[in-house]
Amino acid sequence: MNPASASPSSRRAWADWLVITIFLCLLWAPTLDGCFNLDHSRQPGENRLPAPFPKWPAAGLGETQKYISGLENYFSDHFGFRKKLIRWFQNWKISLFRDRSVYNVITGRNGWLFTSDLQMVEHFLGLKKFTPAELKSWQALLEKRRDWLAARGIKYLFVIPPDKQTVYPEELPAWLAHAAPANRETKLDQFLQYMKAHSTVEILDLRPALIAAKTTAPTYLQNDTHWNQFGSFSACQEVIKSLAAHFPELLPLRSEDFTWTNQPAPGGDLARMAGSEAVDKNNFAFAPAAGLPALNIYYAPNIVSTWDAHKPSRVSENPAPAKVTAVIFHDSFGNDWPQFLGRSFKKIVFMSENREFNPAVILAAQPDLVINEMLERYFNTQDPVELMDRQPLP
Repeated sequence: MNPASASPSSRRAWADWLVITIFLCLLWAPTLDGCFNLDHSRQPGENRLPAPFPKWPAAGLGETQKYISGLENYFSDHFGFRKKLIRWFQNWKISLFRDRSVYNVITGRNGWLFTSDLQMVEHFLGLKKFTPAELKSWQALLEKRRDWLAARGIKYLFVIPPDKQTVYPEELPAWLAHAAPANRETKLDQFLQYMKAHSTVEILDLRPALIAAKTTAPTYLQNDTHWNQFGSFSACQEVIKSLAAHFPELLPLRSEDFTWTNQPAPGGDLARMAGSEAVDKNNFAFAPAAGLPALNIYYAPNIVSTWDAHKPSRVSENPAPAKVTAVIFHDSFGNDWPQFLGRSFKKIVFMSENREFNPAVILAAQPDLVINEMLERYFNTQDPVELMDRQPLP
């Protein structure tokens, strides 16, 4: 039958059946997701933990009512396609109304802000773990880098700065701080234990140094995901200490070579996400002490990342009689490192991409040392197989 000649009643019938079919698909979608795990969306950050499945009630009407209420709460937090719906809602609010409140910002105690991005809550609580295959992949990746460099007489160091909540758990909101088991094992704990038992790659865990340094002064910003300049300086001191045995000629990084002052200032990436202009009391400014020769720090547009060509590369050159040279691949936590590590090295090439391992840049620079710096939360979620595939090593 020609559709153009179909009667109005026939067309209405087809429309009715279409609406019924769509309605039934939507009605059964949550159940199908619950049975077959069809929704692979990333877990949205929320300022609370999902409701757990309730325990079977003991005898008594009151316990039964609690159980039923617990089931309702559990279903509300785990029904099918909930993650996808929340993501769609967030994107809708951002694109249509420019509503910044959907960004993943957790309000802590004493004015502190934290990010819940990259499943921070689950990683902080130790609920996420590496699989045995992932641990082996990390081992293979780092050993391949180490061995390729060693064959050319270059030392390798893998550096992991801690997340803000790792150093300042006491500033997290009570609901999250109280939910953390005292004996929990994080992905970083798991990785370090595995590598200690199975590999000799040198890994620098900066957690002890940053936790110790905060007894002197705050090491992280309140309104930002990053450490402050004092935290960055403390991390650089630890890097130099870890290299002293291999490079005894390396110039020490001394606190007396700098003057630093507390300079509260508004801003911070988390404050901007939340639409706040709160003043960050943990902001510090470092400057070289009088009489020190100035470092030559400049951008190098000819040094281009294979991951993101828009990320800038920099070079630091030291007029002091230093000897050691380096190439450092880093994320935003290494942005202040040129003014600090530059004091200890003759020359450093900085590439601001923590996934990078660029043999061409290394061979051109002919360094004594290569450092990969990767922040804890990026390390938690990075795919070592992809990193291995993207690095052009034989």
